[in-house]
Amino acid sequence: MGGRAYPVLIVMDYRIFALLTLVCWGVWGFLAKVLTRRTAPETVALWSTLASILPIMSYAAITGTAQWVRSAPLAMVSGFFAGVATVCFYLAMKGGPASVVLPLTGMYIVIPAILGYLVLKEPVNIQHLFGLLFAVLAVVFLSR
Repeated sequence: MGGRAYPVLIVMDYRIFALLTLVCWGVWGFLAKVLTRRTAPETVALWSTLASILPIMSYAAITGTAQWVRSAPLAMVSGFFAGVATVCFYLAMKGGPASVVLPLTGMYIVIPAILGYLVLKEPVNIQHLFGLLFAVLAVVFLSR
């Protein structure tokens, strides 16, 4: 951490952050379904995305990481894909049951797992492969 004094929240165990992510995304997914029942999906996507800027900018301000870096353009490409996914997600939630849309869209994890192996040469073992297989099977069973 280069001698920098980070707030206590930032140095918590990564598993706590992962669980907080799980809870927040779970609430977000549920509210997305509730909202798209009576509100146009693109409207929900707009306001949801605008509201997401507050915690991101707060975190960047607290940590002092709001600065231009060489990887910023690639981060912007990543954000573009996230924006397209957000619009598609809300359209899917408007048209389909949350019990199908959420598990199906949650399968995005397969793409970085495969690309991590192929492009970044990250290790994959039999346990990882079974995990991905079971994730795919879960979506198949949940979407029927």
